[in-house]
This record gives sequence, C-alpha cells and structure tokens, in this order.
Amino acid sequence: MGVMKRDVNLGLLLLIVAALIMFSGFTVYYQTTFKNVSRSYETKLNELESISKELESKRGALNETSTQLQLRKQQEESISKKFVDTKSERDQLESDKKKLELELASTKSSLASTSARLSETQSQLASYAKLAADLTTQVNNLKSDVTKLNKKIDCLKSTAGVSETC
Repeated sequence: MGVMKRDVNLGLLLLIVAALIMFSGFTVYYQTTFKNVSRSYETKLNELESISKELESKRGALNETSTQLQLRKQQEESISKKFVDTKSERDQLESDKKKLELELASTKSSLASTSARLSETQSQLASYAKLAADLTTQVNNLKSDVTKLNKKIDCLKSTAGVSETC
C-alpha cells in the first residue's frame, strides 16, 4: 500500500513538473512569436502611414480648387434652404405649441374633475364603511339578544313556565 502511494505521488509530481515545463515552453514560444508579429505590424504600419501621408498631400493639392468652388456653391444653397426650413419649422412649432397648451389646459381640467370625483368617492366609501361597521355592531347585538332569548325560552320550556329565575 505504501509503495503504491509513493508511486502515485511520484507520478503526480512528474505530471505537474511536465505540465510546468510544457507551459513554460509554450509561454516562450508565444512571446517570441508575438514579438515577431508586433515588429512586423509596426513596420507595415509605419510604411502605410508614410504612404498615406504622401497620398493625402497630393490629393489635397489636386482637389483644393474644385473643393473651394463646390463649397461656396453648397454654402449658398444650404443657407437659403436652412432659411426656408427654419421658417417653416418655426411656424410648425408655434402651431404645435398652441395645440399642446390647449391640450394641457384640457388635461388639467380633466385631472381636477377626476380628483374631485375621487375625493367624493373616497368620502362616500368612508361613510359606507362606517355604516357597515355600525350595522355589524347592531347585528352582533341582535344575535346576542336572540341567543339570550333562546336560552330563556329553553329554560321556560324545561320548567314549564313555573320558575321566574330564568
């Protein structure tokens, strides 16, 4: 039993050591590969940036004149369109504002009416609850009286009406 336990422990130790060695190896391989890929990426990125800058400067010089002409034309059209759009939007907003103000007033009056009805209903409910409590008390009192009278009737029946102590 002891030999088997040592063999199992030794086996587990060897497995753990092997896993650590493999993990270390994979880590070194990953780092090396990652460094190579990073260097390659940075080199390509620098080349791409320099080509991009060069292309942009040449494209900018070629398009600058035509862009300025189109820009002025678009600005004039945009300003006139914005003026018309803003005016119509302002008119629409004023119309909407008036509608909303009327709707708000209507809603406020409806709310006040509903609130008044709620208060009235709550007071009626309170009075009905008080009435129900009073009626319950009266019913209980009457039940008590009926019970007493039934006992008296039973007593009188048993004594054939002779005894007055019932």
